[in-house]
Amino acid sequence: MMFCLVSFGQTTIKGVVKDSSGNGISGVSVQVKGTQQGTVTNSDGTYSLVVKDNSAVLEFSFIGYANQSFAVKGRNDFSVVMTPSSGEMETVVVIGYGTQKKKDLTGSVAVVSAADFANRPVVNAAEALQGKAAGVQVTSVSGKPGAGLSIRVRGSSSISAGNDPLYVVDGIPMTDISAFNVNDIESYFILKDAASAAIYGTRAANGVIVITTKKGKNGQSKVDLSTYYGTSSTTHKLKMLNAKQYQEYANEVYGSNLITDDMVAANNINWQDEVFKTGNQKNYQVAVSGGNEKTQHYFSLGYMDQTGMIKPATFNRMTARLNLNSKVSKWLSLNTSTLVSRNSSNDVTDNTGVARGGVVLSALATPPTVPRYKSNGIYIGQNPQTGWENPLGAIEGRYSKSANDRFVSNLGADINIVKGLVFQSRFGIDYKVNNNRTYVDPLATDQGRRDTGSLGRTNSNEWVWLSEQTLTYTQRFGSHNFSALAGWSAQESHWEQTGISASRLDTLHRYEDWDLMYQRASLRTTPATRGVDNWGLMSYFGRITYDFAGKYLFQANMRVDKSSKFAPGNRTAAFPSFSAGWRISQEDFMKNIPVISDLKLRAGWGKNGNQEGLGSYEYLSLNNFTNTGGVVPGTIAPASLTWETSTQTNVGIDASFLNKRITLTADFYVKNTKDVLVRIPLSGQIVSSVLANSGSMRNIGQEFLISTRNIIRKNFSWSTDFNMSFNQNKVTSIGFGLGRLTSFGAIYEKGNSIILAEGRGLGQFYGYEAAGVDAATGKQLYFTRKGDKVDYTGLVPEDRKYIGNAQPTFIYGMTNTVTYKNFDLSVFIQGSQGNKIYNGVRSETESMKDSRNQSVDVLRRWRKPGDVTDMPGVERASDNNTVVSSRFVENGSYLRFKTITLSYRLEQKWMDKVGIKGASVYVSGQNLITITSYKGFDPEVSSYGGGGNSQDNKNVSLGIDYGAYPQAKIFLVGLNVNL
Repeated sequence: MMFCLVSFGQTTIKGVVKDSSGNGISGVSVQVKGTQQGTVTNSDGTYSLVVKDNSAVLEFSFIGYANQSFAVKGRNDFSVVMTPSSGEMETVVVIGYGTQKKKDLTGSVAVVSAADFANRPVVNAAEALQGKAAGVQVTSVSGKPGAGLSIRVRGSSSISAGNDPLYVVDGIPMTDISAFNVNDIESYFILKDAASAAIYGTRAANGVIVITTKKGKNGQSKVDLSTYYGTSSTTHKLKMLNAKQYQEYANEVYGSNLITDDMVAANNINWQDEVFKTGNQKNYQVAVSGGNEKTQHYFSLGYMDQTGMIKPATFNRMTARLNLNSKVSKWLSLNTSTLVSRNSSNDVTDNTGVARGGVVLSALATPPTVPRYKSNGIYIGQNPQTGWENPLGAIEGRYSKSANDRFVSNLGADINIVKGLVFQSRFGIDYKVNNNRTYVDPLATDQGRRDTGSLGRTNSNEWVWLSEQTLTYTQRFGSHNFSALAGWSAQESHWEQTGISASRLDTLHRYEDWDLMYQRASLRTTPATRGVDNWGLMSYFGRITYDFAGKYLFQANMRVDKSSKFAPGNRTAAFPSFSAGWRISQEDFMKNIPVISDLKLRAGWGKNGNQEGLGSYEYLSLNNFTNTGGVVPGTIAPASLTWETSTQTNVGIDASFLNKRITLTADFYVKNTKDVLVRIPLSGQIVSSVLANSGSMRNIGQEFLISTRNIIRKNFSWSTDFNMSFNQNKVTSIGFGLGRLTSFGAIYEKGNSIILAEGRGLGQFYGYEAAGVDAATGKQLYFTRKGDKVDYTGLVPEDRKYIGNAQPTFIYGMTNTVTYKNFDLSVFIQGSQGNKIYNGVRSETESMKDSRNQSVDVLRRWRKPGDVTDMPGVERASDNNTVVSSRFVENGSYLRFKTITLSYRLEQKWMDKVGIKGASVYVSGQNLITITSYKGFDPEVSSYGGGGNSQDNKNVSLGIDYGAYPQAKIFLVGLNVNL
């Protein structure tokens, strides 16, 4: 009876909150007017709220949208469509050490929110940006589980230093975000121009990506559960010779019966089928969030596991996050953000591991007539070609296992001194522990048999601490709005690594514990190797922002950095920026033009610095000790070594039309970088090179972003987001009168394929121009600088020329979202246009000079005088067919259907019966279709972009495919539940 009395008059209100495109909006505040009773919408926009009074009024509010109010009046279903705030763009954008409304921005800032990458199998948090932001190029250097990414904001500006952007996660600067769970991320804010990024000084030349993680909100607690399971496989396989075709080819090369009919009958192995299997992905997430007016909380746990399509490649990550915000009093607020994570992986040899490129290239080139094993069960390795690794032996006979633990935490305090004056203090730490173990079996692999096996172990740890204090003053005088920021920052890093290795392993105990095998090894390193690195950065910064009547906008930034990475006297520099904007749409003469909802012009100029990728002691000349006690130079460093400095000018426009159904952003920029670090080669010296600030570089580009709400109906909507970026990169000076350097992009046994030259961009292919096949002799011909056609014996280095550009003319991305009742369909495509790829795989599989297996394309090879073909004839032990030339340069342009996702929100009336606030199921496919003329596995490739390559080669040697682990095609099903 008491229960009935208490429940009398209560109403459970449910519904979904959408934007004008029909997409559910997460985090909308649903409040009972005049009370503290309320909730926030779930990830799909659904909500549920018990209202005690049928005369209550519900208030819906969310940043960037107009508030809406509705009287309950006995209704129990309120599905609301939020509309953007009229008259101005109220979206709040996070910038360096503060926030601004989008309407007040004078710099170039791109925003990517959680809704933009929902229901995508994103492993690396940076991957969520691919194709989503104009001016940001994201390239997967390998398809391996947990593989790294190449991120470029408005092109590359360095040759021998880093080109990666700075990440700032909840206020902590860092260079690696692989430990972060993308499900915890609320938004990315990419500061692209110098005007917006200058406040980060010496680390902002490559752009700054500010990341905010999810926070609890005022309202009843909610629980979000999500999971997905998927399978991965290669998008396609390359066509290679079968056993019969290979027999004909090999016997032609060697002029003998090298491959017999019995060998063909015994084995016809497709090594790609042996290597490429079906991988899988599993992901489990739970998040609890909520709070009241004083304290809000967000807590999450995540587990993600990937098994690659090439065994034993695996990657898994476990994360735990706790974010707390508390208003202790009217004048004091505290906040903290903490992440604990572990990344574990087992690597597989890719394009840098063994003689000619690792497992992928070995799977292509191993003859189909070679059996998997010898009679004793050991993998065949040296038959029929010495030095070639059996792909199965490479997979099962070696491992590289790593475990990377990370703890990131910060504590902040906001003190309201007087009205408009706020003091903020923050202290953060970033602690990493990395452990790596390697093993090469003494019997299963060719390399292992040469060294009788080997072991390696490295352990490293790094402490980075940060202390920052800022004072912010804001004031309004009539139509004048003014704010000022002053701050101080100190950051310090301590890194240490130890390593041990061993070889000549005991073959009788090959599969024991790593430590036991190390103790049994007959050759061990003594003592262990050790490395230490320390650096510090102290900074002062400030910002002044002013606007008049919301129409005329101005901002100035200044940062002064002092870095320990440079010699005394060169450690301090200042980085200023200025920007202004004019909101033309606020002028009286625009009031009678209703088609234009908003119009703003922006312009900015600023300086940024770059010290990333630079060692802490590069400014010191070091000596090495010889075995006889002597001393020889180890490195030579000029005393004037300093950071690279970029000066950038940006002009932009922000506009919206037809009641904001169409929005447009366009930017044009010129970025000049001086004091570019270049590793200058030295001839006739003990030291091979010296690092100097001798170079300069220029990037010029245009960016466009357009969003349209094409159809808006009660049960149907369709929206489109499209972005396109153009960037032209040019090296304007190398220094020391060199003009060009050619020691980049080495192709195994074939020479270098990349040139660094003044007047050209990075990634320039340099080699001989192919001139077709001589119908009389079958030889591949090449043009000399005089225009004559000769085979490779008649060539000289001066005959080489530019044969292609690895950098694209433009990149683009487009998302179409269609909603029909409870169904949502999202189609995301991205692509690259105008770039070339050097297909180093073909230089192996079309070499026709030895016993390696070949592509089916060699079936059209020249065989007798008079044959007219583009495929030369066989030439045993000759390099004529493999010379670095335009023959292997291909069009790398592609259009990829990156992600297609279909989701369904389960009927709420079903969920009510089981006490669930909302649920949705979805199916998704990734990398389903790629439209390209490229002949390799994948046009999104960069064999020199991964670990193990020098910083110079990573920056300069772009667009080379030498057997990299290809991108996988992924199918998955997922479930999201809100409790």
